[in-house]
Amino acid sequence: MTKSLVTGGAGFIGSNLVDLLVKKKHKVIVLDNFSTGRRSNLSHQNKKNLKVIKIDITNSKNLDKHFVGVDYVFHLAGIADIVPSIENPNKYFNSNVVGTLNVIQAAKKVNIKKFIYAASASCYGIPNKFPIKENVKISPMYPYAFTKWQAEELIMHWVKIYNFPAISFRFFNAYGPRSRTS
Repeated sequence: MTKSLVTGGAGFIGSNLVDLLVKKKHKVIVLDNFSTGRRSNLSHQNKKNLKVIKIDITNSKNLDKHFVGVDYVFHLAGIADIVPSIENPNKYFNSNVVGTLNVIQAAKKVNIKKFIYAASASCYGIPNKFPIKENVKISPMYPYAFTKWQAEELIMHWVKIYNFPAISFRFFNAYGPRSRTS
């Protein structure tokens, strides 16, 4: 049976991904600190193929043991929102960059098939032209955007240096069931 680990799996995008993975018969481990994710986003799931662990990815001390035997890592954990990132950039750097480093280090220690990262289109800044093309100059305008881009660069560096099997997706305005409306 395929084993997948989803950081931030109790959040909006994460919980919808967990639904799909469970439907596809994956054994799923969710790592979430529940700062923005909600247990209720996963409460409808059959617990047979789902294990939910409350853990903060910024503390690497107990992270490694959860990656043993994992085939796929979906890294969706992080802090979003622009204005709070301006008010508290350290919190965003710690979660989005240091947390990502801890997750890729734990994933690198096991033989995963693929690491999938949820980056952000906010790295493009305020565009002059729509639609935005992927080859547009990176120009993060806020700490949130900068930290998501730094994490993406960190992962892509691991791809080059360590032959780490990773891919990054830059999400634009995601919406749907369980999205935050506050």
